[in-house]
Amino acid sequence: MAITFFKRKEKKLIEAIDKDPQNTENYLRLGKLYFLNGEYEAAAEIYRHGLKISPRDVSLLFNYAVDREADNKLDSAKELYLEILSIDPNNKQTQERLDKITSF
Repeated sequence: MAITFFKRKEKKLIEAIDKDPQNTENYLRLGKLYFLNGEYEAAAEIYRHGLKISPRDVSLLFNYAVDREADNKLDSAKELYLEILSIDPNNKQTQERLDKITSF
């Protein structure tokens, strides 16, 4: 049942991206779907594609950073969090996550 839901949702989002490749919201949704399924590399690839369209999209950057953090790619996560803070210096959520991974 869960696999069927995942595959249907994945197919729908891929079709949405094919139909409107400039809509970064679909990349964000598909990346989250992969992330929640534990497919961190697939999520990272999708986030990177979305960032090619909108390199300063804080939502894409943040979700990409969280994905990298979950996959224990902490250097990459740190770079992404710093990039977000260069765009939005008052982003409290990002600062908290950055502090968490750099405090050990």
